[in-house]
Amino acid sequence: MVYIGGQDAVDASGTIVGKGNIKQQTEQVFSNLQAALKAGGAELEHVIKWNIYIVQGQPIQPAFEVFQSVWGRRPNPPAISVMFVFGLANPDFLVEMDAIAVVPEKQQSKITG
Repeated sequence: MVYIGGQDAVDASGTIVGKGNIKQQTEQVFSNLQAALKAGGAELEHVIKWNIYIVQGQPIQPAFEVFQSVWGRRPNPPAISVMFVFGLANPDFLVEMDAIAVVPEKQQSKITG
């Protein structure tokens, strides 16, 4: 199993991406999630659960459109919980996501062995 802690809209240098733009921030969050999954030997299709935290007052549709674009035509989307929150760790963050992925045993042996 791969547990990905809360990912925010920061790039590799720590700069916040898309201040004031939930769509741009969601794109960066997904980029960060994919990098973290890869580091753990997982891919998007291994994700079984996503938690999405959106700051109150932000529209959900732009973030959902990014999810649809990133997920594409993969079958079996994961369980998704969306929570509206008062705020996140930085006042410029509009969205945060965490994930749980399960890597099949067959693939695990490629990673470890």
